[in-house]
Amino acid sequence: MKHFFTQDKIAVGLVSGLGSEMLLCLLLAAGLLLAGEDLASHIRWFGGMFIPPILILRAYARTRQHPIVTKTLATILFVTFVAFMYYLLSSHSLNLKP
Repeated sequence: MKHFFTQDKIAVGLVSGLGSEMLLCLLLAAGLLLAGEDLASHIRWFGGMFIPPILILRAYARTRQHPIVTKTLATILFVTFVAFMYYLLSSHSLNLKP
């Protein structure tokens, strides 16, 4: 398994980026459901899903020097962030008007 993450392939970026986001979202959803809280009322908490991909992106960019994985992670981070912000704005969970 460790050998997989040392390769410079697009699949490595997809697995590490999307996998870390989904894992954090699943853990947060499980925690909220166990606490008896409604997921819709805490939707902004799912913004924390961007922290692990940022840290993984930093690690690949600084220490491992894998340009393909770094570009893939940056693209995944951008696309998922735009999609999350669109969802927040369309569901009126985030208001830009005072």
